[in-house]
Amino acid sequence: MSLLASVVDALSTIPLAIPDPDPAPPPGFEGPVGILFGWLKWGGLAIAVAGVMIIGGKMAINIRRGEAAGELGQLLFVALGCILIGAAASLVGFLSGA
Repeated sequence: MSLLASVVDALSTIPLAIPDPDPAPPPGFEGPVGILFGWLKWGGLAIAVAGVMIIGGKMAINIRRGEAAGELGQLLFVALGCILIGAAASLVGFLSGA
């Protein structure tokens, strides 16, 4: 037991300086990757707008039958998708600590 205590004591006194560099893209990748991410974000938001339109059409049809409540849940998922698409870069930066 004293061997374990001495090892733990030695490890706690040794400064472990693990480098934590800021994230940086490789040279030459800033432009193309930024353009690609911009296109992906635009495409995701275009699909989300189409989803809202489809759900709106379904609601217009089903409200006449009194069954429009099911589309409200679908609309919530589309809204959550829009939030995630719009805030993806900020969310990942927050979670990674960058």
